[in-house]
Amino acid sequence: NNLWAEFFSKVKYIDPKNPSNEPQELGIKVNFTDVYKITREEGAKIDDEEWKKKNKATGGGRIDIVVRDNENIIVIENKIKSDVNTVPYDKKDKTQLNRYVDYVRWSLEKGNEKEGAEPHFIILTPNYNIPNISNEMKDYYKLITYSCVYDFLNEKKDIFKNDANFVAFFEAMERHTHKN
Repeated sequence: NNLWAEFFSKVKYIDPKNPSNEPQELGIKVNFTDVYKITREEGAKIDDEEWKKKNKATGGGRIDIVVRDNENIIVIENKIKSDVNTVPYDKKDKTQLNRYVDYVRWSLEKGNEKEGAEPHFIILTPNYNIPNISNEMKDYYKLITYSCVYDFLNEKKDIFKNDANFVAFFEAMERHTHKN
């Protein structure tokens, strides 16, 4: 748990508004010693038609990973071989990134999350497939490249050197850290 708390605090990200700037620390302070929950493929359906109409929202889709603790809700989209701007499936021309932001906003407003939880949106991407996200979504999402994850984990290798699955994951990740 300490490794992942340090990861969310110190892993470097690229600001999609200024991608040429040096990567900076993510800076999310998580508390995995208390109550936390990690969900894979969480449905992002909004069940409130009035809220959707008022906020011009749609919701829908499945979020790759959602991490919650008492102070945060962290949405992580892994974009290894796909794009974030593929043809949307709703009639309001919203991409999945828009729908996930709408879903989290709705969930927070309806009290489905811990009071005061701060939302964070992350796109995890290989270095050879940096997505082009809309200007609107650049206000929400941060890009973490596989090389940033790899560099962080490389400094922590001693922690997981005896875990064969984690070592295999780490070694497999390296090929996604290259620009081609």
